[in-house]
Amino acid sequence: MKPMSPVMIDYATIAVRIALGAVFIFSSVGKIAQPSAFAEIVTNYRLLPPSLVWATAVFFPWIEAVCATALIFGRLEKGAALMISIMMVIFIAILVYNGYRGLDIACGCFSLSAQAPSNIILNSLRNVVILSAGIWVLISSSYRRPKPAPAETGY
Repeated sequence: MKPMSPVMIDYATIAVRIALGAVFIFSSVGKIAQPSAFAEIVTNYRLLPPSLVWATAVFFPWIEAVCATALIFGRLEKGAALMISIMMVIFIAILVYNGYRGLDIACGCFSLSAQAPSNIILNSLRNVVILSAGIWVLISSSYRRPKPAPAETGY
């Protein structure tokens, strides 16, 4: 099997970067619009003290949105991909931990219904795929070929 050319890797990275950004835009919009619904989901996780729930529910979706926007527009993409990858590791750990504790909690990823049924295995697998996309963007952005400098005209 022939390896992908550097140009194809660049195009694949752009596609992954934009798709990943779109996922996080989609995920953040509802949370930004309805922070109280997201706060209820954060509360159900039983991990944060009440004093941090509201701050998390308000600020966290904006972090997702800023990272998503950076990925979509190709600005600060390494930092955005790193932040998203770190978030995904944390989300996976939280899902697995809550599964271990026997808590069936709506993840709050794409739905703001605190009563929505949760499938810890499927949510974790989805998050592993998203984590993989974040790592792809992070690694491939590090190895992207530099753009050639403009030719001097001699004037």
